[in-house]
Amino acid sequence: MGVAEEKEMKRLSQKRKRYLDKRAWRIAHPRLKSKRSLHHTAKRKTQHREHRVLHAPKLFTLYDKKYRKILLELIERMRTCLTRKNPIKIDFSGTERMHSCGTLLFFSELDRCREIAGSALSVQCIPPKNQKVAQVLKQVGIFDLLNFTQAIEPTFDDVVHWRVAKGHEVDGEQFDNILGEYEGRVADALLSGLYVGISEAMTNCHQHAYIKTRKDGLGYKGTQKNWWMFSQQKDSGLSVVFCDLGVGIPETLPEQRPEIWEKIVSLGKTRHDGHIIKEAVCSPLSRTRQPHRGKGLRQLLDAAQKSNGQLRIYSNRGCYTSEKGNEHASRFRNSIMGTLIQWFVPIAQESFNDENH
Repeated sequence: MGVAEEKEMKRLSQKRKRYLDKRAWRIAHPRLKSKRSLHHTAKRKTQHREHRVLHAPKLFTLYDKKYRKILLELIERMRTCLTRKNPIKIDFSGTERMHSCGTLLFFSELDRCREIAGSALSVQCIPPKNQKVAQVLKQVGIFDLLNFTQAIEPTFDDVVHWRVAKGHEVDGEQFDNILGEYEGRVADALLSGLYVGISEAMTNCHQHAYIKTRKDGLGYKGTQKNWWMFSQQKDSGLSVVFCDLGVGIPETLPEQRPEIWEKIVSLGKTRHDGHIIKEAVCSPLSRTRQPHRGKGLRQLLDAAQKSNGQLRIYSNRGCYTSEKGNEHASRFRNSIMGTLIQWFVPIAQESFNDENH
């Protein structure tokens, strides 16, 4: 074979090699692409399974505007993660104090999310550095809802007296769980007024609070009309807090108690939620105009005033407070989307002040 023929054979061999290499690449490429796609999909799934960290506020409360806003934003993000089925981890490491009002609202919302989502909602938590906060979370059952099983024994005097109840009907047995231990320590008239007021709150929750779909983005239309309740003995007073996650007094009042709504409208100016709550509490009229109905909140108010105690009612963006004969209606930018009734009554001669709350 001559030199020229040898060069031609070598050229053809290299050309065929390039062809075969290119053909092999074309065959392999879809497989390589598929492998890369599977790798990225697995990576995305791994990232999706990572718990999204939601930071709890330094103070759990509804009355302070700054910390109320932070708490309600936490609850809103919690609901958003529920709709997207994203696992969450709530970070309590910066929490230092927990007032009964903010704690009950958070407990109620968390319990509702767990009830709606079931096993679809994966929740964990980063425990607080503050020992008393950790004991509160254990005592009221929030750690249980967050699947946190670390052994914690409540020992603080203002923690071990927290009591929790939940239901969806008027339940006398729950009264005993919450208030039974205070018989003989609180004046009978005051305790009786509290029983009647809470009974009325339960009745209103069952009949009126859930008449519409709640505007929380979940679109949940369950039949359970739940309420949640805390009590806490602290220093020289008793705090009882009742919460429902219905549509709120300002939403139900026009339909359920039109005579009061007509009175508000007749004033000729826009009234904020705090004023609406005040009218609902202070008016003795009921929807049926029967004297024995519609007086539960008013009876709570009368008992609080006579005992030198305090009544505070939050509903949506409003709050009504009665303390030592003084009344105040306030409003907030953020709605709790529900109603929370908070009552303080002295056990000894001294009464509560806002520091003790």
